[in-house]
Amino acid sequence: MKWYQSLNYPRWAIINFIVLSIFGVVLRYMQLYDVPKLDYQFILHAHSHFAFSGWMFLTIAFLIASLGTGDKLSNNFKRVLLLTLVSAYGMLASFSWQGYKPVSIGFSTLFVLVTFCFTYLVFHGNLLKKRVNEPAYILLKGSLVLLCLSALGPFALGPLAASGLKNTPYYQDAIYFYLHFQMNGFMLPAVLGLLAAALPVKPVGRRSRLWLYLFVFSAIPLYFIFMLWSRPGNGILILAFSGAALNLVSWLALCFSFRSQSRDLSFIERAAVIGLTFKCVFQLLVCIPAVGDWTFLNRNLIIGYIHLLTLGIIMPLLIGQLARKGFIKTGRRTITLSYTYVGLTVAYLALLFIQPLLALFDVAIPFYQQLLLWLCLLFLGFGAGLLTTATKMNNNKQL
Repeated sequence: MKWYQSLNYPRWAIINFIVLSIFGVVLRYMQLYDVPKLDYQFILHAHSHFAFSGWMFLTIAFLIASLGTGDKLSNNFKRVLLLTLVSAYGMLASFSWQGYKPVSIGFSTLFVLVTFCFTYLVFHGNLLKKRVNEPAYILLKGSLVLLCLSALGPFALGPLAASGLKNTPYYQDAIYFYLHFQMNGFMLPAVLGLLAAALPVKPVGRRSRLWLYLFVFSAIPLYFIFMLWSRPGNGILILAFSGAALNLVSWLALCFSFRSQSRDLSFIERAAVIGLTFKCVFQLLVCIPAVGDWTFLNRNLIIGYIHLLTLGIIMPLLIGQLARKGFIKTGRRTITLSYTYVGLTVAYLALLFIQPLLALFDVAIPFYQQLLLWLCLLFLGFGAGLLTTATKMNNNKQL
């Protein structure tokens, strides 16, 4: 047997979250103290790229592949997951060392190609449609389409730089294009699709099917909220508002349509659903010009939005799926971990969002950066605790 065929990818995913947490601690530490021979921007790029590839994509890809092939992954999926690990750790090391240079760009390109290969394997043979309910299939299919669309962002950077547009809003908009379609286009619908696949969802009607498609593909006009930072004009503002409004309305409609399934959600999954509702409302508020201008001038609000999506929504749903599939042991320890995680996330997000509000009244939270650092250390402890629950056993219990 080839060595990569026996890799425990759920355990690797949790290890990668721990590595990600270590880099988060380093970033927070560097905001307080000087760290010789480390470049903050390099570490930040390494952190973000590894979050997408090594933690979220690896976990989502593994869970989708498990849905499509059953308990036994095909060798093709195992190769894709292995290449995901190679590209993730390659980006982590190269970005930390030299930032955007040929080596890191090479590993980034490898990761994009891996996502294309994964999408092809999922759609080839139409495996998902045969194994999941219709809402899950719509969400997962749409997420993979938007995953491929996200690649237009990094592929546009080279031509933009060659055209002398690197220091223009177009270059930054291309970066935001990638970030948005990775998070809102791929990861969010994907984790919701995985959740839907695990729930006893009855056949949906025409109206619910329409709301599902609208929610997934509202991510396309929703991208325009990420262009508002440069004040592009009323046309972009209208598109951004339309996307944010459609995203919120379709999400609320889906919550109403599938409200009977709420009793099947675990505590950590319910917290993610609440977080998603807050995210949709926040997006609509940003479309108000005064609020949007204030938001884009406060870095903590942008960081807060990203972590609301990743820590507050995507990760809890991934943890819930790992528990449902039996890759995390259930019991008193995991219940305690779930409550601990939600508490840490609420505290972390509250600090990020409340401080800019208090600053309007010239009020500062004492030891603000130190508190954020300590919370990051606690997230690292949570990751270590989660690793102790990792297993290859298969059961259907929830976290």
